[in-house]
Amino acid sequence: GRFEQEKRFVLQHNDRMPGDACHSLSELPPEAASIVHEARRAVLSTLDRFGKPHAVPVCFAVVHDELVTAIDHKPKSKRRAARLVNVERNPAAAMLFDRWDEDWRRLGWVLVRGVARIEPPGTGSLELVRRYPQYSRRPPDGEVIALSPERVTWWLWGESAPASL
Repeated sequence: GRFEQEKRFVLQHNDRMPGDACHSLSELPPEAASIVHEARRAVLSTLDRFGKPHAVPVCFAVVHDELVTAIDHKPKSKRRAARLVNVERNPAAAMLFDRWDEDWRRLGWVLVRGVARIEPPGTGSLELVRRYPQYSRRPPDGEVIALSPERVTWWLWGESAPASL
């Protein structure tokens, strides 16, 4: 069936799956950069007090080669957001962007690992409002996590793959 066809295709074309690493978003090749710029959300991962991963989907913007995500008005618990507490305790963080498609030849992802810090409300607000029309009436007014990349890795299916399976 189709699964076997796709499996054979992957095995025959595994040399067409480029990936690499760099130290900043501005160094990404165009195809990998498009994954970040076209993403409508990302997954922010921090470490909790036990050193266990804590991952949440977030809205984001790129500001001066850093990633920012704000605590906004969407419903949350009454406690301080765990991602903020986690960053205060341990600034190691990562943000993952992915491009999913039923045609697996279009798959790709970018993983940004770095040091996070907490910035005051309003940081990156203009860029977030530009990215998300939902913020035009009510910009984020909470603290902001800024992620400064140290290592950016990516993987994407090569463009040289044939048009059909």
